[in-house]
Amino acid sequence: MTTARFRQSLLALTIAWLGIVAFAAHLLISAEIGRHERTFEDTTRQLSNGLKHKLDTNEAVLAGFVAFLRAVEGNDVESATRYAASATAPYPHIYMLEVARRVPVDEERPFEAALRREWLADFTLKSFPGITGSPTAPIGAKKETWPILFLYPALPEAQAIYGVRLETVDHLAYSLALAQRNAKPVVSPVFELYEGGRAYILLQEVERTTPATGHATPSLFGNTMTALLVIRSDALLPGPAAPAALKTMAYAAQMRSAGRSDNLLFSQEAEPASRLDTWFLPRFQHEVVIDNVSQPTVLFFEQQLAWRDLLTAEFLIIIGLLACAFVTVPALSLRHFRAVERGARELERSAYLATHDLLTGLPNRFLFIDRFEQAVQQHIRNGNSFALLLLDLDHFKEINDQYGHEVGDVVLIESARRMTGEIRACDTVARHGGDEFVVLLANTLDSTDALAVAEKLRHTIAQPLESAGGLFRITPSIGVAMYPADGRTLDDLRRAADEAMYHAKKKGRNAVSGFRQAAG
Repeated sequence: MTTARFRQSLLALTIAWLGIVAFAAHLLISAEIGRHERTFEDTTRQLSNGLKHKLDTNEAVLAGFVAFLRAVEGNDVESATRYAASATAPYPHIYMLEVARRVPVDEERPFEAALRREWLADFTLKSFPGITGSPTAPIGAKKETWPILFLYPALPEAQAIYGVRLETVDHLAYSLALAQRNAKPVVSPVFELYEGGRAYILLQEVERTTPATGHATPSLFGNTMTALLVIRSDALLPGPAAPAALKTMAYAAQMRSAGRSDNLLFSQEAEPASRLDTWFLPRFQHEVVIDNVSQPTVLFFEQQLAWRDLLTAEFLIIIGLLACAFVTVPALSLRHFRAVERGARELERSAYLATHDLLTGLPNRFLFIDRFEQAVQQHIRNGNSFALLLLDLDHFKEINDQYGHEVGDVVLIESARRMTGEIRACDTVARHGGDEFVVLLANTLDSTDALAVAEKLRHTIAQPLESAGGLFRITPSIGVAMYPADGRTLDDLRRAADEAMYHAKKKGRNAVSGFRQAAG
């Protein structure tokens, strides 16, 4: 009976344990699937936000260029080039800025001849099919033409674009007509660039409120223009800093421009999934609509979760541990918690030793550099000035030589304690090395306040000090420098404070001096 009951208990325990293992495995798989789904959502959000930022940037750059064209002189190509360079430099995804001018048909030949004479000797008005060798589509009667007269950057491979009539470009003719009836930017379909690659154009008609003044030479930009912003589709792709999870996903971006519904900006296919993956694991899908005014875009994301993503070495190790956890879990848990506790204490001590002076307990120069950077960021956000004080104990070497290093250490420790007690919680005192200390006074209005604090520190350090060598008095020399007036880097500010400190020593020590006083 005992053996039978033992077997029954063992069987019940085995069945219960198998259930626990199966339940734990289910929880593990569910948690892993949830983690991958959150990673998928975070990745799609990051890519969507990045693309939206680029699309919004396109509108902002074009709006600025339109405003510039309304104000620029009719022939000031140099200013237009400078403006285009500065406007596009921060945005590598913008390929080119162009300007097309309205020219009445009956003025085409005189305008062409004038530009040859005054601007480009080989300038000619031409059709886009003429430079690409494609069949020329019939164009009805027209009263005006729109030649391209400005490109930035003026790439060698795009030189043939000068003089091309915008209305002869098949993928732009409809957009050009829309732009003439619309105060907002209009987007073209995605097309193949003459220079190679795919792109689309954001264009807007520009009407001068004040007509161009008369010149001896013809006005290059004229009074009615079309500003064009050319964006390469592949430049909108995620850059090298894109999440690693993006490489395993299928995605596509489609722009819903007028006149066409299949404007594919970019896409990526995912690796084929196995049947086991599609049968047992979920497929994540997400669609994001970017409601940009002129460039409405839809992003499609899809990822089939694969077993190789779940059955990692860590996962298999956990399953193995579950099998033997009935015996080993209590001991391993206790050992683990003790190890974690010891590691946390050691980590805390290591972090403290890495950022503080062992003798005085003050921040060392590494922590001080971090506090300085925080003060600089606070200044950038709020405009708050701050001060740096460099403090040296007068005749400290004589104390070490006469009384020994133990007494010298007591002096350093007591000086550090006194200074810490005199400053605010937002300020920092650090040991700079030897008997030098550096003080960071945050949110200091001006040098008068900084000098007042320095004077207070000088007074408290100069109080009599009791040590094994007896009662004696040690004095400091303090130099004060203000940020940003006396320096914008830590090295510059420290040099300014050092110069002020030596000026204080020249005055007879036990003194405070500002950098402006020393420089004067």
